[in-house]
Amino acid sequence: MLRELIGADVLRISSSELAGRMKLTPSQIRQDFSYLGGVGQQGYGYNVKDLYSAVGIVLGIQNNYSAVIICKTTEFAAAIADDPCFTVRGVNLKRIFTECCGDYSPEEVRSGSAFTSKSRLKSEPVYVRATRFCKKNKTDIAVLACGRQLAEDTAESLIAAGIRGIWNFTGAELDTDSYGIPILNINLSDTLLGLCCEITQTSSKQYMTKSKDDLNRL
Repeated sequence: MLRELIGADVLRISSSELAGRMKLTPSQIRQDFSYLGGVGQQGYGYNVKDLYSAVGIVLGIQNNYSAVIICKTTEFAAAIADDPCFTVRGVNLKRIFTECCGDYSPEEVRSGSAFTSKSRLKSEPVYVRATRFCKKNKTDIAVLACGRQLAEDTAESLIAAGIRGIWNFTGAELDTDSYGIPILNINLSDTLLGLCCEITQTSSKQYMTKSKDDLNRL
């Protein structure tokens, strides 16, 4: 949103305007942004570029974190390699390791050449190849989308190689306290069920509204 405002040459914005865009209250905006340290002024609002920079510092964008992807297929890597977080927002994707076809550079996956090249399948487990790379090339983040049965071995091996955080799509729950580094578990089943719940609640509200309208017409 802030990038869009900067692109539209919006120089400043009030907490009320931000609240409307973010579906929050102005007091929530002021309270949350107070932790950024003096980026807003009473009667003026927020300098959009200063706010963007302050948020970027909190998110660690200026740290130029690096990442590798460990996944079953090249298709998964292709689905996320073009995401802005790996292209323009501070995380440098270094290498992609697949169970099915071998290892690729991000450019090979983004261009589609990884899908047309001959298979480079290795005899070693995918996490062994990824671990060797991370030992030689300092890497901060591992994106795990390998088989569930490999999740724990992969996490342990990569952490020993210096990985500092894991974005986990395997479906296996990896506990941050057990591994000692930040881990974000993405549970697709829970996410899908959450969406189903929201659809059900929305449908129920629409049904109730329609029923009231029908009664009012009587």
